[in-house]
Amino acid sequence: MPRTALALLSLLLISASGRFGEVDVTLRPVSGGPKEGIGSGLIEAPPKRVFRAVMDLDHWDEFMPFVVESDARREPDGSVVSFQRLELPPLIGERHLRIRVRSRTEGRTWKVEWDYVPGSGNIKAQRGAWTLEEAGPGKTRATLRLYTDPGGSAPGWAMDRATGKSLVWIFNGLRQHVRRSRYDDQGD
Repeated sequence: MPRTALALLSLLLISASGRFGEVDVTLRPVSGGPKEGIGSGLIEAPPKRVFRAVMDLDHWDEFMPFVVESDARREPDGSVVSFQRLELPPLIGERHLRIRVRSRTEGRTWKVEWDYVPGSGNIKAQRGAWTLEEAGPGKTRATLRLYTDPGGSAPGWAMDRATGKSLVWIFNGLRQHVRRSRYDDQGD
């Protein structure tokens, strides 16, 4: 492939910002390594229902791309620790880790944040956060921030592209996942 065509292809793959389906995606530089992905979109469900689905870490493997195993263990401090096993594309391969998840409500905003438990897996870094806000009757404006550095030899541009695409897949999966009866109103 000629150098010019290769350069143009690389620029196309790196520029994963914009509107994809019904998700606005932005990639934000972080000091060294892959970029942090930020996705924002509407979900046709009330924020409490979306919050219940997002906090159901035992079932993340049902809607999170690449997650093939997930569990949840409540900790005395109120956080949840979850083991996650991911099957990523060939350049990266299988990864596993534990994340510590914390949630809180600030008025009419629900927040869920997680961080990699250092030394618990075979990745370099992983963190994320959901912010859920009411966007009208029965609707949620959801924003997801996601940063993953699997370590290894995967090129940064490939991780950036994968993060941008994953955000869209996560939103599409969550939009279907929140419809499950297990997230019906639980009297709260």
